[in-house]
Amino acid sequence: MRILLQFPQGLKQFALAESAKFEKEGHEVFLSATPCWGACDLALEEAKKTGAQKLVHYGHCKYHEVTEKGLEIEYRLYPIDADLQILKSSLEKINQYKKIGVVTTVSHIHQLDEMKKMLKAAGHEILTSKGSLAIMDGQILGCDASAASKLAPKVDAIVYVGGGEFHPLGIDASKPILAINPYANESYFLNKQIEEKRKKQLGMLIACSQAKRIGILVSIKSGQFSLKAAEAAKARLKELGKSPSILVTGEVDFDSLKDFNSFDAYITTACPRLTDDSERIGKPIINMAQLPALFSLIKESK
Repeated sequence: MRILLQFPQGLKQFALAESAKFEKEGHEVFLSATPCWGACDLALEEAKKTGAQKLVHYGHCKYHEVTEKGLEIEYRLYPIDADLQILKSSLEKINQYKKIGVVTTVSHIHQLDEMKKMLKAAGHEILTSKGSLAIMDGQILGCDASAASKLAPKVDAIVYVGGGEFHPLGIDASKPILAINPYANESYFLNKQIEEKRKKQLGMLIACSQAKRIGILVSIKSGQFSLKAAEAAKARLKELGKSPSILVTGEVDFDSLKDFNSFDAYITTACPRLTDDSERIGKPIINMAQLPALFSLIKESK
């Protein structure tokens, strides 16, 4: 069988080892070298062009329904064991709270029960929830941290276990949010950073409402394609006196956007976390969830 393997950025280092396993079974294997940021970003074009009969996507759960004639799509998790002893060394911070909501990423979701067990042993009541797009209990995505936000009214604090800040910075909750990073062996509260991000987004929203020429980004990635939403936003912006244009891309290239040198602001109908990269774009950018607020601000300014 002709197979295309696709890995997200952090797992590409394991691609050759996985490829060797398939080749040993007699398969013809291709590796996708295109940047991959999630299960919303399947390598469908590469699969078509290479004539692959199967696409194996590593590191993410199924995100959306995709039907491609002649192409089987398989999702394979790539569990990574984190050293959870850091939970014990973080108890001084955690013990301030009784009811704890716990979230993590797909890489460590297999350790969720162990996390809960350790925290319960320390005397805490543990709650988890399922997000809107994330399909596993306790899992958060960069574009969907609602598993944490749903817990906020029920808990005293939220604990995130995993590497980096990308995932937990998407949490919208008023409760204390403790990030526990087993790789850096550190734990700290993220509320200040989340509030700074919220203020930054508000500033970009105001700037976008004052912009005249607005570029609406549409991604052709299988799980991000939102042309109808972009067209609806364009029509509404025209009614409000703006000059919008729809920009279609397979991969958002910030330098390419700068080359236009004609837009005052952007709206992304693709990945909502593109708003984190406003400095790279050099212009204010908001996402789809902020459109109602944008339209209200524009109307109020008239």
